[in-house]
Amino acid sequence: MGIPENAPLLITYNFLAPPEVVFDAWVKPDLVRKWLFVGPASEIINAEIDLKAEGKYSLLELEKSTNEQIDYYGEYIEIDRPNKLVFSLFVPKHFPGESIITVHIEPDDEGCKLSLVQTGDAKGITRESWQKMLEQLKLSLETW
Repeated sequence: MGIPENAPLLITYNFLAPPEVVFDAWVKPDLVRKWLFVGPASEIINAEIDLKAEGKYSLLELEKSTNEQIDYYGEYIEIDRPNKLVFSLFVPKHFPGESIITVHIEPDDEGCKLSLVQTGDAKGITRESWQKMLEQLKLSLETW
């Protein structure tokens, strides 16, 4: 028996960094540009973040191989630095509809543990992308 189609996507990841640093990587434009929605042939060319409940964000990716721009946008639902961040995610280029992303960050003996939960549209096609992005975040944290 497989995972039900409406089950949320859950990914956990450990970081050798304090929770505050990992949380800030999700919400500070200069940090976000280094890892979130960045691929081997792409970069974030614009990041606008209004970090408050009901505040909006927009990240614009440039896919260098095709010169295509891809917009990632949504609204912050819950902000509890450094423990929890909840936001909506829309990416019309990749999937119709809305996903809700919940990020929990808990301190542990060596840094922190991040748990990401995605519900709504696209969760079935995003696992690999989230895993790659979290690995990129880990590498980025090592150079900050």
